[in-house]
Formats: sequence, structure tokens, C-alpha cells
Amino acid sequence: MNKSTGAGHPTRPFRAQGSETIRRASRMLAWALFGLVFFGLNIVLAELARRAGWVTHVFTATLIWAILAYLTAFLLLHRSLHLPALEGNSLVGLATTLPFVALLFAFAAFHLEYSRGALLLAYFTTLIWIWFGYQRYVRNYVPVFGYTDATALRQLEQMLAMPGAAPAGPTRLRAISSLAEAVHCDGLMLDRNATADPERTRALAQFKLSHVRMYSVERVGEMLTGRVALAHIDENFFDDHAAHYFYRFSKRLIDIAAVLSLAPMALPLGLVVALTIRIETPGPALFRQERIGLYGKPFTMLKFRSMGFDASAPAQFAARQDPRVTRVGRVIRKYRLDEIPQLWNVLMGHMSLIGPRPEQAPMVEEFERTIPYYPYRHLLRPGLSGWAQVQQGYVGTHEETVTKLSYDLYYVKHCSLALDLLIAVKTLRTLLTGYGAR
Repeated sequence: MNKSTGAGHPTRPFRAQGSETIRRASRMLAWALFGLVFFGLNIVLAELARRAGWVTHVFTATLIWAILAYLTAFLLLHRSLHLPALEGNSLVGLATTLPFVALLFAFAAFHLEYSRGALLLAYFTTLIWIWFGYQRYVRNYVPVFGYTDATALRQLEQMLAMPGAAPAGPTRLRAISSLAEAVHCDGLMLDRNATADPERTRALAQFKLSHVRMYSVERVGEMLTGRVALAHIDENFFDDHAAHYFYRFSKRLIDIAAVLSLAPMALPLGLVVALTIRIETPGPALFRQERIGLYGKPFTMLKFRSMGFDASAPAQFAARQDPRVTRVGRVIRKYRLDEIPQLWNVLMGHMSLIGPRPEQAPMVEEFERTIPYYPYRHLLRPGLSGWAQVQQGYVGTHEETVTKLSYDLYYVKHCSLALDLLIAVKTLRTLLTGYGAR
């Protein structure tokens, strides 16, 4: 995050009306349309190659079908532009791969002839084109936010400096004192609690009439960090959450289908894990613990036991190099194999594949007393993996729990299929690398 002043800054072209997210979407839309020209050129060349006898008509037909996957990839990326630009590589790979996998399944389901060479050519062309456009117009673009008072700047700095948080996206912050300086910013950052006076009101009205986009400090923080500011939760939080009704219904269907699909692999792997636990230490392989779920209702969560058996142990944070963890436990915790039994919790509706991680009942009672807005994380089903887990990993202190809540509430506010898929990809990275394990 860089700070600068508007004095002596050279005049730049007037920026388009709308938010920075809208501008990024406009750039990517233009890039997508421009890419169709190259797709059309490839189809023409393929048709010429067919007439020359180098390829069959199936090659050309596959390229034409691939246009649907190409456009769908840009649509998926468009729906995820509200996410921090630092997630760009994961978003691009995900948005490109899913439509082409769906197209491959469609070919198989309807017994349509297709060319593997043409499909691979279209896939890698789309991947490179989207990646280059995203890097140029979204990820490498550093937004400029202006501010009129130092209070807004201090609030943002406090939000960016939360303990245990992932690095924020790059931005430049500029103190402004006139309309001429404001119109060259991507937005004006405002302190929503600032005292309203006639002079300030007139100035803001002038900015608004000149198409200067105005954001609260909290909204700027969300765009840069993927976290919700806990100092103030406004009515928009509940409006955004209420808009996700159909998404929650469809997500439940996806959870059930995913668990049934994973069962043939999870059952034998779970049996191997259970056997190794019983061989190393006495006691049951399964660990049952009361956790708090949807709407604050308790449920019994299942896990493979990764510590020595002690039924009387109190609830506490997992520490780094925790001496209670067994040798087998360290391996299964590192690669999240201890959470295989929670697929049963997902099937029963206690949990979801993606959502805020469920906490132990005694800890929830303490956090609800000491952390404002903590109960709001229970507006969604808890998950095997979540936005906080892939961004922050395990937490070990009260301060890190506050940061974790800011990630959880961001997910509650912005939950969507695009965000779930991004979390799933980053979870796979965790399973392969053991990131964040304790």
C-alpha cells in the first residue's frame, strides 16, 4: 500500500463512471470479444486445412463447439471479479478448466464426435488468452483511492494490519483536497462515521455529480483483503446474505452428490487411517466432539483421533508442535485426513463441504461474549474447508480468531459458486502441501 498526495500530479484522462469492479469487468469483456476474432481465424484456418486433407471436419466442428466453453470461461471470471485480484492465477485456471471439462462430458454423454487435438488447442488458447488479459487489465492494475481525512486512512491501516491475515492487494492512497484531484482516482474512501457538516456535504455532492465513485473504508478493505471489517456491520451485510437463498438450496444438492461420489475413495482410505491409529495408540479411532453449527445449533462432529486418548481434556487451541499429537496424528492432520469422517456430517446436513469451520461449544460461548458479531458466522452451515482456512490456516490466539471471523463473515456476505470453487482449488493445494497444519 502506497500513500501519495495529489499536489503536482500530472493530469490523466477522465476515468469511466462506475466502480473499479465494473471497470475491470468492462476491460475483460472487451478482451473476450477481441479473442473471438482469433477463434474465428482458427476456424477459418481449420476449414482450409480440412479442404487440403490435413484434418477432418470433426476438427473444425470441435473448435466451433469450443467457443461456448470460451465464452463460459469469461462469464465465470466475470462473476468472480469482486474477489481480491491476488487470487488471479487460481481464478483463471478454474474459470478456464471447468467449461472445457463440462464440454468434454457433453461430448461423451451425447456420443458426439470430437477432436482431442482441437479441444486441447482451444483449451490452451483460452487459458493463455484469459491469463494474459487478467494479468494486464486486472491483477497488475493498482487502484488509486483518494481520501479527504486522515481518520479514513487510519481505519484502513488498522484493518490491513490484523494479526495472522494474508497480505492485502496492492493499492495507492492519495490525500485529495479538490474535485480536480478526485476525478483521477478510482474511488473516494470515506469514513461513514465522520461528522456531517454543510461544507463536507456540498463537497461530497459535487464529487458524486462528477461521477466520482465513493466507498466506505470497510468496502475498500473488503476489495483489498477478502475480509469484512468488524468495526461496523451495516444493513447491506444482511441484504447480501438474504439474496443467497437459491444458492444455499443448490449447494445442499451439490454437497450430497459430492459425498456420494467421494465415498468409494474415502471409505477404504478411512479404514487405512483408522487401522494405523489403533496400531499406534490405544483408544477409539474416531473422535466425537460437540460443535456449533447452523443457526447456533450444536451437533456431534466426527474426526479421526490425532492425539492421545483423554476424554477429560478441556477445549483449547491447537498449538504448533503440539505435544498431544501422535506421530500418525501429525501426518493425518497435515494432509487433513483426520477430517474424512466429516463427510458423514455433510451427508446428514450438519455441515457443508465449504463454509466456516465449526468451533467447540465452550469456545463459541467465550467468543460470543468477547467478539462482536461472532454469532453471524452461524448463518451458514459450517464446512470441511472455508475461506478463513485457505487464507489464514489454523489460529492459535484470541487475536487471530478475530481475524478469522473477518474472513468467515466475508464468506457469509459473498458466498457464491465462484467463491466455493476457488476455496476448493486452494483446499487441494492445502492437501498437497499441508499448509497451515498444526
